[in-house]
Formats: sequence, structure tokens, C-alpha cells
Amino acid sequence: MNFKSVLILFLGFAFSVKGQMNELKERSNAPVVFELLTGYEGVASQLNINKNFKEVTGLSFFSVSNISSKWNEQNAKDAMSQFNLAYEFVKGFRILAGIHYTPSTGLRPSASVLYSYVSENITLVAGPRIDLSGNSNLEGFGMVEYKPKLNEKWRIYSRLQGLYAQTVKDDHHARSYLMVRAGLSYHDYSFGLGANFDAYGPERIIKNNYGVFASVRLFK
Repeated sequence: MNFKSVLILFLGFAFSVKGQMNELKERSNAPVVFELLTGYEGVASQLNINKNFKEVTGLSFFSVSNISSKWNEQNAKDAMSQFNLAYEFVKGFRILAGIHYTPSTGLRPSASVLYSYVSENITLVAGPRIDLSGNSNLEGFGMVEYKPKLNEKWRIYSRLQGLYAQTVKDDHHARSYLMVRAGLSYHDYSFGLGANFDAYGPERIIKNNYGVFASVRLFK
């Protein structure tokens, strides 16, 4: 075997390995997740986006949007969205900078630190966030997802997701919630029973909703 043949084989092997690595990287990129809860009080939705930039290692786009509306509301009054650029400075830890929106606070610059742990059966996300404004809110967020495998197609699906926010200046309760989900997953679909427990403002006005949920993982 001459040098040219060896070079061709080496280049072919290198491109094959690179293709497999790119394919693995794309597969490991988190999907877009859309969830809908239909309950006796109304409808609640959540959209999660967590996408890596292919050309910049450690850099990603991270977004979470929640919208809730009562059955008798023509326009949804309860919304919370954040859009961030995130950089993983240590494995599992990311620093985020972007904007945060609610109807009561409007658009505000935001910064946070987020820890993520992902395994086959468990996903854990937790971290603090603060508004970079004069009348800022400080909040803590946590989410744990447990999805043990039943067989090749089916898994048990469960999730606890919570948030607590308070005003920095007055040290008053601003917003808190707890989301509970329990059901099954089939490939990229999850469904079952769900409940949202919400509290708003210093008076902690309670708005709860119970019903059924369905979610789908898209654009993997």
C-alpha cells in the first residue's frame, strides 16, 4: 500500500469520525419542549428552548416562556418569558444574560447562574436570577424531572418545578409557583395529570389550576 492510498484511507477515516461526532453533538443538543395543561380554571403553556451554538463551544441560547389564561379571559394576563445567551464556564454551570418579561414589570435586563444535571432518568436544573434594574426582583428556580424506563418505548414521567421571586428593595413576595406533573412518556410525547399552584404579589393572591397535560419534544 503506497503513501497515496494510506492518505486517502486516513482522510476517509477522519471525515467519518468527524461526521459521527457532529451527529452525536446534534443528537445531544436539547430539544424544544412545548407543554400544555388544560384544567378546570383555564389553560397554561410552557415553551423551553435550550440550543447550543455549533461554532462556539459552551455558548447556547436559553429561553423559557409561560402563559396562562382563564377560560373566561379574552386576553391572557399571566405571562413570564426570558431570553438569554448562556455560557458554560464549568461543566454543568452556566452564566446567563438576557431579558425578562412579565406584564407587570415589562422588559428588564436579567442575569442568572444555572446548574444543570442530565442523565437517562433524571434531569435537574436550579439557580438564582436577578433583574438588572432599579426596582429589581430576585428569584430562585428549581426543576427535577424523573423518567425511569418501562420498556423500549414507554417511560414513567414526573416533574416538580418551582419558582420563588421577591422584590429586592421592599423584600416583598412578588411571584411564586409550583408545577406538578405525573404521567407517562411515549418516545417524544408525555401526558398525564398536572397541577399548577400560583401566588402573586405581596398579598400572595392564589390562582391554582388542576387538569391534564401533554408535551412534545421538537426539533432535536
